[in-house]
Amino acid sequence: MNAAASRTDDSTAELVRRCGDGDGRAWQRLVDRYGALVWSIVTRAGITREDGEDVFQNTWTIAFEELPRLRESERFGAWIAMVARHQVLRVRRGYGISRRARERIAVPDAVEEPPDEEIEALDDRRLVWEAFPRIGEPCGALLKALYYEQPTPAYVEISKRFGMKIGSIGPTRARCLKKLERELAGGGPDGR
Repeated sequence: MNAAASRTDDSTAELVRRCGDGDGRAWQRLVDRYGALVWSIVTRAGITREDGEDVFQNTWTIAFEELPRLRESERFGAWIAMVARHQVLRVRRGYGISRRARERIAVPDAVEEPPDEEIEALDDRRLVWEAFPRIGEPCGALLKALYYEQPTPAYVEISKRFGMKIGSIGPTRARCLKKLERELAGGGPDGR
């Protein structure tokens, strides 16, 4: 396995450790890996786009500053989610102050916390996405189209795009899912 491929497979704990050693690439991998989680918290908070961008930036700034104090590096996803929720609350409290000044009711300071299951689901989705290039073409592209594109393309469109007969899409999808399953289990796309 080459160095680039092994970097893709780094565990969160390993990335956090490398960040502590000043590895900028490891930091970028953490941001890439958990940026969608932070954005999901921001977008559900009911704040403006500009404030959401500030929350996103502040969350990562705090994470950078506080990372050396993180005790359980494998729980980075839950920790960064908590930091994002605290930043959202800070912004929403400011909304309450400005609304009271205009004689309006303040926005409640309740932000729904994503449960651990949601964090795990986002992490699982990321692992699947990162496995697509390793299972090769056309499987990776076919599974992305069938499971990630919105709206999901019709089989007629899939047939044209991939040059496949409509009747072969289902069996091909099944084979590709098996390859993906083997890759995610650690055996590689061919089960080795």
